[in-house]
Amino acid sequence: MKKSERAEALAISTRLMAELVSFSIASVGDEGANLRSAIGKFLSNFHQLIVDHVVGTALFACFEQARMAGATVKSMNNVRSAMFKETPAFPLGLAIVNAAVIFSFVEQSQIIAKIEFKSRNEASALMDEVAAIIEEIKMNKADSFVSRDYQNFVGLAALLIQHMSATERQLPRIVNYNFAANLPALYLSNRIYCVGSRSDELIEENRTVHPAFMQRNVVALSS
Repeated sequence: MKKSERAEALAISTRLMAELVSFSIASVGDEGANLRSAIGKFLSNFHQLIVDHVVGTALFACFEQARMAGATVKSMNNVRSAMFKETPAFPLGLAIVNAAVIFSFVEQSQIIAKIEFKSRNEASALMDEVAAIIEEIKMNKADSFVSRDYQNFVGLAALLIQHMSATERQLPRIVNYNFAANLPALYLSNRIYCVGSRSDELIEENRTVHPAFMQRNVVALSS
């Protein structure tokens, strides 16, 4: 492998790692330190990782650490967008870009799988976002993926959409209520849900300033 190819791949990896660690990392716990350590080892040992044929394994470990440190769907979108801007001239650089695109989607899938949605509307909105992500990856990278990687991506995308669709069907819808006066949250909880224990839910959902005076236009779950 030429020195120029290694240099290009390292430059791409350096920009990738800067983007991977750009989200807000919690100041408590070991996850943030583990992420920075994994990135530091990846970049400092990059040439040896090439020799040992374990660049992909080490790269995926960095993505896993990012998720455990609090990376979000949005931050992984930013990583992928940065990779779309790369124009590698050599196979290794292209392989790293493509791996990062796939890994970002893998991490997003794991993040989404653990989300506890409050309503069908919330799940539907994210499902639309995921569909756009899948289409964006296909539009930008389908031609440069090797066949096996592309098939794995398509399979994962189908499983994620299937999971979200099944989750959405089990969730309540958001319903809009219009009242003639500003009523207390406790009263509205009893009126809408027939129990008073969901008043805090109404307050949070509607971002009410004072629980004794809810908005006249109230958003609530259907069940």
